[in-house]
Amino acid sequence: MVTFQINSTDISAIEQLLNIAKEQFNLQVKVIDGFKKPQKKETKWGEFANKMDGLFTPQIIEHLNESRKEARENFISRIGN
Repeated sequence: MVTFQINSTDISAIEQLLNIAKEQFNLQVKVIDGFKKPQKKETKWGEFANKMDGLFTPQIIEHLNESRKEARENFISRIGN
């Protein structure tokens, strides 16, 4: 058994290399660390959005909409005076 490491993020090149090893050289290839496409790191706001997802009930959304409406009305009445 021979072990080698590939340090690359070029998934296409890695797939081609594995196919060549298997098909042209009839090698048995086993990827030990897993063969996954790298994933983008999520931003702080993305993490926050995922944590908040599903926490708002229809009642909470209705309350927020009413509160915004009330705040707008109060703001407009203060400007008019």
